[in-house]
Amino acid sequence: MTKCTKHLRILLALLALPVFLFTSCLKEGEDTIVLPLPYGKIPYDVIPEHIQDSLTAHGFVIYEGVTPPHIEGKYVASPMDMQYASDNYFNPNFRYLYMAFSGQHRRGKINYSQVQHDTIFLNEQQFLDAVGDASRAHVIGEGDNFTMYCIQRITPPDSSWSCETASVVSGTSTKAGIKNCQYAQYLIKAEGDLERIPEIGTYRIWNDGDNLAIVFHQNPTAR
Repeated sequence: MTKCTKHLRILLALLALPVFLFTSCLKEGEDTIVLPLPYGKIPYDVIPEHIQDSLTAHGFVIYEGVTPPHIEGKYVASPMDMQYASDNYFNPNFRYLYMAFSGQHRRGKINYSQVQHDTIFLNEQQFLDAVGDASRAHVIGEGDNFTMYCIQRITPPDSSWSCETASVVSGTSTKAGIKNCQYAQYLIKAEGDLERIPEIGTYRIWNDGDNLAIVFHQNPTAR
């Protein structure tokens, strides 16, 4: 083998290496999903950089990193206290946020569903039956601290509007639940009766009032 041919083969091997470095395959049913390596940050095409900067400036904590804790489970955050709203919104009736995390993958992919409610659910099955429509859900973070982000499409039944939001949950994973749980929503786009929903590009931040989103295994009135 000539030196020229040997060098050419080495060069071709090096050029092919990034393909394997930057992608990975995940089997899901009969489909194969190609996942990128963990990035450890919220992508700017999910939440723009200036909005992320504004979120953190108003007290929302974004935990970055590629080794988040295991957060699968169902949780309820209550009472939900408004920390900041860029559209000056205030709703004293939003007290319960029900969250479900499942299918967490080591590269950050996760399934997420939520229900916001100003009343309580009678039993766990009502929560299990409430499935959200979230996409691009990922969890990032380090140690016990994590941030989950996703895009949600919200179309209330018998409603004259629909919207697309980026939702973010941050906190510290503990055996009792999510400590210092925070929740934020950023409005990406909207359709229909726009007078009934916030202005596009605005966001809102809530904190769990008692600093712990508990593991959901009973009626939240028993807290």
